[in-house]
Amino acid sequence: MSVQTEYDRMIEMEDNVGFDKYPLKDFDQIGKKDVRRLDGKEKASGRAEYTMDVQLPGMLYLKFLTSPYPHAEIKSMDTSKAEALPGVRGILRYDDPDLPEVADLGGHGPTAVAPIPKVAHFEGEPTGVAVVADTEHIAEEALRLIQVEWAERPFLLDVEEALQPDAPLAHPEDFPENNVEVEHVEGHGDVEKGLSQADRVLEFKVTRRLHTYVSPERPCGVVRWNGDYPEFWLKHQRPHENKRAISSWFDHIPMNKVEMHMPYQGATFGGWTQFHWNQGPLYCAAVMAKRTGHPVKYAFDRRGDFYGGSMDEGNYYYRVGFNDDGTIIAVEVKAHFSNSMWEGFGAGTHFEDNTRIPNLHAPRKVIKVNKGPNTAVRCEQLSNTMSFTLVMDRVATELGMDPIDVAIKNDGAKGHDMAWLTERKEEADFTPRDSLKECLEKGKAAIDWDNKWHPPGADKLPNGKMHGIAFTWTHEWDDSCGSGEIAMRVERNDGTLSILGMRCDNGVNAETGYCQIAANELGMRLEDVFYRPHTDTGFFPMCPDSSTNTGVNGWAVRHCARLLKAKIMEAATSPRAVTQRGIYPPHFPDMKPEDLDIKDSIIFVKADPAQKLSFAELVGPSAEAGPLSFHELYGAERHPFSVPLFAHAYQAQIGCYAGFRPKFCRQVHFMEVEVDTETGEIEVTNVVNVNDVGKVISPESCAGQQYGGTYMGVGRALFEEIVHDPVTGVMLNGNLLDYKIATIEDCGPIDTNLVETQQGYGPYGATGIGEDIATVIPAMLAPAVYNAIGVWIYEFPITPDRVLKALGKI
Repeated sequence: MSVQTEYDRMIEMEDNVGFDKYPLKDFDQIGKKDVRRLDGKEKASGRAEYTMDVQLPGMLYLKFLTSPYPHAEIKSMDTSKAEALPGVRGILRYDDPDLPEVADLGGHGPTAVAPIPKVAHFEGEPTGVAVVADTEHIAEEALRLIQVEWAERPFLLDVEEALQPDAPLAHPEDFPENNVEVEHVEGHGDVEKGLSQADRVLEFKVTRRLHTYVSPERPCGVVRWNGDYPEFWLKHQRPHENKRAISSWFDHIPMNKVEMHMPYQGATFGGWTQFHWNQGPLYCAAVMAKRTGHPVKYAFDRRGDFYGGSMDEGNYYYRVGFNDDGTIIAVEVKAHFSNSMWEGFGAGTHFEDNTRIPNLHAPRKVIKVNKGPNTAVRCEQLSNTMSFTLVMDRVATELGMDPIDVAIKNDGAKGHDMAWLTERKEEADFTPRDSLKECLEKGKAAIDWDNKWHPPGADKLPNGKMHGIAFTWTHEWDDSCGSGEIAMRVERNDGTLSILGMRCDNGVNAETGYCQIAANELGMRLEDVFYRPHTDTGFFPMCPDSSTNTGVNGWAVRHCARLLKAKIMEAATSPRAVTQRGIYPPHFPDMKPEDLDIKDSIIFVKADPAQKLSFAELVGPSAEAGPLSFHELYGAERHPFSVPLFAHAYQAQIGCYAGFRPKFCRQVHFMEVEVDTETGEIEVTNVVNVNDVGKVISPESCAGQQYGGTYMGVGRALFEEIVHDPVTGVMLNGNLLDYKIATIEDCGPIDTNLVETQQGYGPYGATGIGEDIATVIPAMLAPAVYNAIGVWIYEFPITPDRVLKALGKI
């Protein structure tokens, strides 16, 4: 194909709404197993550098004062003793004349936030002042010397109390009328009519307690000024947003004068990088670095890492109408969310995405309380998957039906049945396959469902514990939204390939997957392709949000590789070293680009593979004549050189949340538990994952999401909960001793399985897998425990005391 043809095809595939029109025929690198991770040796050896590891000569340390109260305003502040402490290099107060009233400090888009707030809206919020000192210890000591007069205000911790007419205002500056930030409704049909026509109606309430994103590497960052040009080391998930925000600071810094580095990230789960103030500490560090003439690092302590939490915290109220055959007629779910930053994610969307249920009503309120902000933490779909799992399993248990039969009976999309969904697949040029049934076939066999599933409370094990088993399902994740750009360059001398693009490497192994796509498309050996995303090259792939690695960046990588391959073929068949002094003949005279192909980094003639040329021979060496040629180009004798081989491409893929694309790929999961009815302890003994990813790019990356997502989901379900003192509003477990995080040891064997129906909107029919297992697994614990003990527990996490309470033992 010509360069123009490949470019035209790239444009044609933007915002893709159907099957890949130009798929590969052969996959030798894509889907290949046992591929060594690009970051594996560095991380396994402990030599990988993270932002927290950055040390610069003369570096100072910045720390913030945090509020001891859940709602209070600073009335006065005396920093004189802190300023006098040896080793303190500067104090930055909220009322500093050099600080703007507001600045763009992060979030998903431009924000207007105070660099240092004067009013605290939750205990532990950085407020009032920052200290810069020679060491973190000195900075912390200086903070203890600052005298603050606080005006305490009434506070709220509970969303239902916040809704009362006489409730105090949790955020009076922004919401002076009441504590409701957002009200929104989604759905279709007539729920009241559906409920009236159903054979049965059930009602129940679910509570999800606050949990958070806390990660191994705490929030941190480093700033250094090189004259008038700032240099940043980032702990973040979206470097393109960092650069946009930074350029707006200090009366505008030109984008081309902002230098950024993004070392390895010690896990990013959304969370911190999405809060409106997430670049506030970096802004303050930049101010103090400019003042002191020293690099400045800010670093939160572990308690500071508990700044906010997950947006599914709140109460959910359900009414479900269904018939005796398991057909669900109507679902209503009212959600009261606590401090959620976004209005766009409720608790009923997965009924739209995955079912034929004709009537859905899903109103939600976002209610302000005096805790930290809540956002997407390891996924924004937690409330949806919880509702989906609990409604499906509750209907099945009410009828004594196998929950798998209820799933199959209600599978569909947007209130329509599977026949309608099959028509949509055909319209989009997919080969229709029943993803749910294919996933179920694998999953049922793996867990031995037909022999293990039993009525609730009916299987007491020889060890005295009660056995429970559960199943759940939903659609597979795809491109939540986004755009990405990428570039590629063939290196001189050896003909290897460098992929160029700055992004967050948060450990999900996407970079290796991109290399597999590039190698497969170009016909190169995988070891000849390399990608290190830590430096700003001027290109920014989509950040690792919601499975965009494949659904957005996978397209961009593929487009770029095809454009580059077309350029390589043209270079191999075109005259070389074309200048005013003459030309050299092509490497392949009398050949056209379409006469050639590439295999194992060797260009060859299709009709005569013995005629071949390596990439190294194509690009040639560089030496005294500069980067293009080995020999000097002066004198009567000329020497050949090759043109630079470079390409860049992009993808805009912003369709998933627009609501007009049905989802065709499904995922199913199974869980076994043992419950000790004397102690309330729950042990997850077996988990089976089956994910239809459309087309597997990297089997290891998929398995990583399945293993990691499973134990994270188990931890969320069993014990992740932030606890506040109801009297003082103080967080009681803001550390990793008292806030329990699961490890792989906290669940039994994890059986990972993949299905490839090629019904995704990504390249080759791929869809995503990122985040979804950790999001779907938690709610499945409730039906598993019910199957074990015959009692529903609808308060998450499901802790031993809640089990005993449900059993009437406490």
